[in-house]
Amino acid sequence: MKFCVVGTGRCGTRLLRSMLNTHPELFVFNETHWLVNLHDAFGTAEVPMEEMLDIVLRTRFVDGARITELDADAFRADHAGAGAMTPPAFADAVGRFLAAREGKTIWADKTPDYGYFAATLQLYWPDCKIIHLIRDGANVVRSMAGHPGYKALVALGHQHWCPLSLDYPGFEGDTSHHETAEYVELWYRRLKRIRNESGRLRPGSYMEVRHEDVLDAPAETLETVARFVGLSADDAWIRAAIAEIDGKKAEKPRAEDVLHHFGGKHLELMRELGYATGGAGPAPC
Repeated sequence: MKFCVVGTGRCGTRLLRSMLNTHPELFVFNETHWLVNLHDAFGTAEVPMEEMLDIVLRTRFVDGARITELDADAFRADHAGAGAMTPPAFADAVGRFLAAREGKTIWADKTPDYGYFAATLQLYWPDCKIIHLIRDGANVVRSMAGHPGYKALVALGHQHWCPLSLDYPGFEGDTSHHETAEYVELWYRRLKRIRNESGRLRPGSYMEVRHEDVLDAPAETLETVARFVGLSADDAWIRAAIAEIDGKKAEKPRAEDVLHHFGGKHLELMRELGYATGGAGPAPC
């Protein structure tokens, strides 16, 4: 893996992934989650490929859909005779297999929840870079409150999807009663945990990118990201990447009303990140 895009929410990371995926050499997974499941099951041991493939095929989104659409038969045929291998070697095989299907040679990942496991990624790939996409907390919370995955996390008391993704049975409970403050706390805990994880990474391998900079200065931001991860950045790629920005979504107004649900520690983090909090005060107890 060349790099991984992580974050507290999904909209910003999804856009950055789409932009990066227009690069002629680069294939970026639209989430995997199974790397953590592989590590939980096998650590760094060599195991039969089929056992790891089974975990990939059993890893699911909140709606029950398979996270990685992989033609298992074609993958098996492409790796006929492969013996036991480590999880990173297997992941490299899957990444290269899917990249080749798109005529590309490099693979990376975009799984927001891997911010919790960035040090594990560097255990597997010492040169892996981590890009942490940060977005205005008010807008992240608004997005979370409407997303079935985050609704399930709040309902089930989890902060990230990885432990739930393997054989996820679905959630039939009521998620309509959760308060906005619960999503504010989820945003806060996720962001703090990812930044804490960054302290265990190899120096120079972690970078924070603001979603707002992706929208307001896309060319400069993409060039900075490309230098960080070691990608070429010609004008044709930059133009193709910028074309992925949806102007209507980019102009969506800030969720100012959400700030009234932020407590003191949440507002402090917002200010630390450089986001305006206006006249919002701590939420009532």
